[in-house]
Amino acid sequence: MRLRNNKAFTIIEVLIAAFIIMIVTIGFLRGVLFFIQYSIANKMKDKASEYNLMVAKFYQTIDYSKIDYFPPQWQNATCDTTNEPCPFLKIDSDNDGIPDFYDPYVGKNDDHYTDPTNIAGWLTVKPNKDGTCLSQINNLYNHPNCIISIKDNLNIQKFRIYTAITTARIMNVQLESGIAIGVITWYFDPNTNKYKFVHTIVFKEKTQ
Repeated sequence: MRLRNNKAFTIIEVLIAAFIIMIVTIGFLRGVLFFIQYSIANKMKDKASEYNLMVAKFYQTIDYSKIDYFPPQWQNATCDTTNEPCPFLKIDSDNDGIPDFYDPYVGKNDDHYTDPTNIAGWLTVKPNKDGTCLSQINNLYNHPNCIISIKDNLNIQKFRIYTAITTARIMNVQLESGIAIGVITWYFDPNTNKYKFVHTIVFKEKTQ
């Protein structure tokens, strides 16, 4: 008469059950991780758009005379909105496909993920490493921070969003008729480290 080893059979069942639970748990955790990554990417996109609009409104409301700095290549731009775009929107000195007026970096922007405050020299206002702004404009007070941070949904990791400003003087024949202010807000995708950005251009007409 052969006896059945119920104890051994039970251990095998437990091991199989534990293996199945482990596989299910790994799948569940991967799903949660994917959701968190997707969520923070969308959160950064929305926050960048929101902040870009806020900074643009700041420049819409400040006095015209406060803008007193224009890089040499954008000092005297002749713009006619009925014809081609303003010439400063065509300059792409680093040939990366992004006009300098909307470009915070020299070279391929994705490469600046490891050193995001290594900013191009043509910017009028740019982020400092401590989150404040380095400005070429004199007497510009109460400027919004050039770096803001947001946390993931678990409040574990911080992600940074950057903002910079470009400026151009618009001429009509020999007279200054207005200024153009480019507001660039960007970040690096938390999942791919790819450069993402949103930009707005503010035109201010000279009234005097």
